[in-house]
Amino acid sequence: MVIRITDKNLIEKTGGIVQGMSGSPVIQDDKLVGAVTHVFINRPDMGYAIYAEWMYEELKDDF
Repeated sequence: MVIRITDKNLIEKTGGIVQGMSGSPVIQDDKLVGAVTHVFINRPDMGYAIYAEWMYEELKDDF
């Protein structure tokens, strides 16, 4: 999924998604919906994430 950073404090402090944020949780309406994977080079306030449901489905297959 494509994500956009809306947290004003994060944007003010870092400019958006920075190196090392891969795996950070994506929260929407107080629910975990995914994890950050990549940032757009020319748009640090936007990037890609993987759906939490996909991660869960992969984990289930391992057990």
